[in-house]
Amino acid sequence: MRNVVSIFALCLACLTALPSARAQTAEVTTKDVPVTFKSGVNLVPVPVVVRDAAGRTIGNLGREDFELFDNGKPQMISRFTLEKLDRAGATASSKGGLTSGASTPPTNGAVPSDPGSDGIPDHFTAWLFDDLHMSSAELVYTREAAKRQLDAGPHTLDRAAIFTTSGLTMQEFTSDPDKLHAALAAIGTGRASAERNMAQTACPQVDYYMADRLINKEFQDAWVLAMQDAISCFNLTPSQYPSCTASNVAGGVICLAVDVNNPDVAQNYVRSAARAALLAGDRDAAAALNMMRNVVARMTSMPGQRSIVLISPGFLVVDDRREEESGLVERAIKASVVIGSLDSRGLYTQIAGGDASTIGRSTVTIAQKSSFLTAASIIQSDILSNLALGTGGVYYHGTNDYDEGLRRTAAPPEYLYVLGYSPSGMKLDGQYHSLKVSLVNRKGLDVQARKGFYAPTHSTDPAEQAREQIEEAFFARDDIHDLAAVLQTQFFKSDNGDVRLSATAEVDVKKLAFRKDGERNRNDLTVVTGLFDNDGNYVTGTQKVVEMRLRDETLEKRVGNGIGVKSSFAVHPGRYVVRMVVRDSEGQSIAAQSSLVEIP
Repeated sequence: MRNVVSIFALCLACLTALPSARAQTAEVTTKDVPVTFKSGVNLVPVPVVVRDAAGRTIGNLGREDFELFDNGKPQMISRFTLEKLDRAGATASSKGGLTSGASTPPTNGAVPSDPGSDGIPDHFTAWLFDDLHMSSAELVYTREAAKRQLDAGPHTLDRAAIFTTSGLTMQEFTSDPDKLHAALAAIGTGRASAERNMAQTACPQVDYYMADRLINKEFQDAWVLAMQDAISCFNLTPSQYPSCTASNVAGGVICLAVDVNNPDVAQNYVRSAARAALLAGDRDAAAALNMMRNVVARMTSMPGQRSIVLISPGFLVVDDRREEESGLVERAIKASVVIGSLDSRGLYTQIAGGDASTIGRSTVTIAQKSSFLTAASIIQSDILSNLALGTGGVYYHGTNDYDEGLRRTAAPPEYLYVLGYSPSGMKLDGQYHSLKVSLVNRKGLDVQARKGFYAPTHSTDPAEQAREQIEEAFFARDDIHDLAAVLQTQFFKSDNGDVRLSATAEVDVKKLAFRKDGERNRNDLTVVTGLFDNDGNYVTGTQKVVEMRLRDETLEKRVGNGIGVKSSFAVHPGRYVVRMVVRDSEGQSIAAQSSLVEIP
C-alpha cells in the first residue's frame, strides 16, 4: 500500500520567486491573530451519538445541552462540532463541508464541483476481518454474512475494501463485486487460531490473558491456578513438587503456599508456557492494532462517509499498549472515520465443567479456570467496545444474527457530535481518565460516548505537532479558513497531448502574524497540494516552504496583493479532487480547501 503521508516528511522545494524577500523584513501592526491549533496532547476529542426512545439519532442539540466529566470533574467544552452524515457525499458540519476552492473560475475547462456529486464516490466502507484471532467457524459465518451484505444492492457511489489483520488478504477500494467476493473467499484463519487450538491441549494451559497475569502482573491467584494445573496434567508426585504434600495433590486441593521464586518443576513448566503465550499474544495484538492504524490512515484520503466494519472476537490489550489503543481512537476521530465492531463469537457461553481439553485436570482446576476464562472473554471484548463507542460506531455483540449485526455496524449514525476539551494539568503518566457525557434537561434520550482514554507518556515536539496538523487537514473533508488563502486550479494541454494540472494557493500576506527578528519580521508558509482520483485514492502531492523575511517596503509594495504558490502535476484525462493546505509557522493557523477538476 502506498504511503500516503510520506509527502509530509520532506520539503520538496522552497519558493524561489522572492529572492529579495529572504533578506528583507517588514514592520507589522497589531492585528487579530487567528486561533492557533491545540496540540494532540492537550485537546481530547469525544464523539457523542444521541438517540431517542425509537433509536433515531438526534441532531438539534447545542453545546449548552451537554455536560462533560473527566474522572468525575466537570470540564469546559472548548470545541463543539455537529456532523450530519448523509448520502450527498461530503460531511456537512459546523465548520463547513467540502466545497469548490476556487474563488474565480479556472481557465481551460477546469470545472470545480462538490466531491460526492456527479458520480464521485461518497461512501467508503472497509471490511476488516481479524483473521489472527478468529476461529474457523467464526470466519465461515461472518464471511457469508458479509457477502450477503455486499450483495444487498449497494449505492452506485459506494466503494468497499477487504482487509485482514494478518495482512495476507487485501482488496483495495472498488465497486467490483467479483473482486470483493474473491477477496472474501481468500480469507483464512491465522496462526493465532492454530496456536489457540494447540494451547487448549497443552500442559499447563496458559492463554494470553493468564500469561499477562503471570509474567507482567505476577498475580498470586494466577500462579496458584497455573501451578495446580501443571501438577494435575503432568501427574507430578510430591518428590517432583516439594511445595505440596501427597494428600493435597492427590485430593486436588490447590497449594496456597506458592513461592513464585522457587525454581521447582511445576514453576518451570508454568514459566515456559506463560512466556510462549505472552510472546505470541503480544505479536498478534501488535499486528492487529498496526493494521487498524493502517486502514484508518488509508481512509483519511477518502471523500464522503468513511466507515470501518471490524469483525473480531476481540483480543487482550495489555497495559503497555493502552496508549496505542487511545491513539488509534483519536486518529480515527480526527480522520472522521467511524468504526463499527461485530463480536464474531456471537452468543458466547462457557461450557460447564470444561470441554475435551480439560480431560485429566482436577475438578478444582477446572472450576477455578472457568472464572479465568470468563474474565478473559469479557476483557478481550473491551477493544471492540472502545473502538466503536469511541468513534461513534455501533458495537454489536451477544447474538448470532450476523446479518443484522453487519447491517447495523456498517451504517454510520446520521448525526455525530464531537466535543473537545483541554484537561488542565494532565500528567504524562499513562493513567486512565474515565469520561462521562450527560445531557442537561433532556430526558428520554440515550447518550453514546467515548468511555475514557489513557494519558500519553510523552509529549510531542513542535515540529511533529505541525506535521500532524498539516496531515490531518490534508486528509480531512472540511474547508478551514483560519488563514486567508484561496485555491485556484487550471489545466493545459500541449500539442502532443500531454496534460498538466496547476494548482495555485493565493495567500493574503498582510493578514499573517509576523515575528520581529532584528530589523526583519519573519514567518514561514508550508503549502501542501495533492491530487486524489475518482475513487478517492491519493495520487501525488508536493510540499513547498516559503520563508519570508520582509521589510516594510517589501510588504507594502511587493507582496501587498499576496503571494501565489504554484504546484504543477502531469495528469491523464479523468476527474481529480485537488486538495490544498497552507500553514504558517508563527500564527500556527491553517487554511484548507478542495476543488474538483475534470480533465476531458
